Amino acid sequence: LKCAILTLSLLFGEEMVVLIKTIADLHTHTSVSQHAYSSLDEIARSAKEKGFTAVGITDHGPGMMDGAIRHHFYCLKGLPGRVHGLRLVKGAEVNIKDYQGALDLDEEVLGQLDFVIASYHVEAIDPASSKLHTEGWLRVIANPHVDCLGHCGNPVFACDYEAVVRACREYGKIVEINSSSFRVRQGSHESCRRIAELCMDCGVPVLVSSDAHSCYSVGDHNDAIALLESIGFPEELVINGDSGRLERYLDGLRDKG
Repeated sequence: LKCAILTLSLLFGEEMVVLIKTIADLHTHTSVSQHAYSSLDEIARSAKEKGFTAVGITDHGPGMMDGAIRHHFYCLKGLPGRVHGLRLVKGAEVNIKDYQGALDLDEEVLGQLDFVIASYHVEAIDPASSKLHTEGWLRVIANPHVDCLGHCGNPVFACDYEAVVRACREYGKIVEINSSSFRVRQGSHESCRRIAELCMDCGVPVLVSSDAHSCYSVGDHNDAIALLESIGFPEELVINGDSGRLERYLDGLRDKG
């Protein structure tokens, strides 16, 4: 298992060791997203080798220039619920298409997916103002088909993070701490730190993810965990930090059948 050790100071100078671990990766891309490089089976096998109990397949929606077609997501229901002993979470990373909260997959498809991440991508929408970015997030958060906000610490789409996190608390949504953002989205560290602090203050759970675009990156959560360690983030708010917690979360999502 991917683990990190967080040391907290307690009364009388004593210390307690808290184990922060990840037992699943719910944000991965297969070669169906053409700028990714591994099959579903390769992604699942890599997750199994990490000792994970679940893996999510969340290819880009059709609003991305090389995203999957609508029919790909419609047919995900035909896949088994478990692969290589792992729970297979059949999902999508949908693109936010405008600042009124429009997404690039329709309700019929979204309603039958296990897990939906919504994200801003420059390939799908032109960056605007912090005010518009915030308005877009707030509309997306209110969408019952969206479960998680993807890499919302991207400074290209800077927003009112406090308003966004408070809306997530109101609507029961989770926030992704995307480990790849620290490498591929320059300037994300400070905004991700601020978001994590707000989630901690508001009691909003986070999803630690790799955003893997190949089997070689599945479970690479090191940078995200290091950030959470640095602020003393509570382990119990890491949604994929415990198998039972994750199973209860996934089972508790709306019936999309």
